[in-house]
Amino acid sequence: MEEPEEKESLLTRLKYYTTLTLGTTACLSSFIFMFLIPWILDPSISTLMANFDPEPVVCMTVQSDQRRGMKNCSWSSCKHGCTTEQFECDQIYVNYMHFPWAKYDASNFDNEDNLWVGVGVPIFVNIKACGYPPKINCSVFGDRHGRENDVFPCYYSRVDPNMVITSYDWNNEVTSIVLALLVPNVLCGLSLGIVSYWWYPGCQKRRCQYQIPPDQEDASSNQQDGEDDDEDDDDDENEYDEGEGYDKGSLGRRQEGDMKNKQQEEEKDRDTSIYLPEE
Repeated sequence: MEEPEEKESLLTRLKYYTTLTLGTTACLSSFIFMFLIPWILDPSISTLMANFDPEPVVCMTVQSDQRRGMKNCSWSSCKHGCTTEQFECDQIYVNYMHFPWAKYDASNFDNEDNLWVGVGVPIFVNIKACGYPPKINCSVFGDRHGRENDVFPCYYSRVDPNMVITSYDWNNEVTSIVLALLVPNVLCGLSLGIVSYWWYPGCQKRRCQYQIPPDQEDASSNQQDGEDDDEDDDDDENEYDEGEGYDKGSLGRRQEGDMKNKQQEEEKDRDTSIYLPEE
């Protein structure tokens, strides 16, 4: 008798800790999804909507300013943290042409003004111009793109030609959106579904079979038979009441006739008992 109790207690504890783990997973997944909206979903969706040219073109730095003070740093080409105030910033301006970077040759490069499509355009590390280490390092970004007359690849927006960034990959943006949407939501949905299946009374009634103690089986069977008889009587009355050709007057007359017949039979029985000859 002790082994079933130990198994039941073990299963109860296992169910409790599993439920606690699933509930924590659901809560954390929902919070993580809320944080992923401004960090991943919003930048990736904005990048796709900007419709950048997938092939990099030639860019050249024409001006780079290092500014200090909150008023002077209204924008920055690169900023550590997307929600922090910035007191030091690098503002970099470039020219770009519709010439593929793959065909660029420094020895045969023609720096003519009529070849530049965009002139004096601000360049950003990404569409939000901000990020977090180690993926975004503004010091390295400034060293690579902050020197004048430096030539490097860049991507321009087909929707807004004045929007130029240094890194873009359509596949990475789509992958980031899919993972940010599926992973936390699937974890949260599965956790809540399992917990609901275990603890929701409707699910328990379907998968559980309740056992009646032996001493209560006779009482329950008698009670069930009585309920069945009552249901049958109710069904007969309902069928009689709902039948075709129902007439309340005829029903009353029929009942009165039955009562009279019963009274006559009782009187006959009394008469026969009184005048019965003695042997």
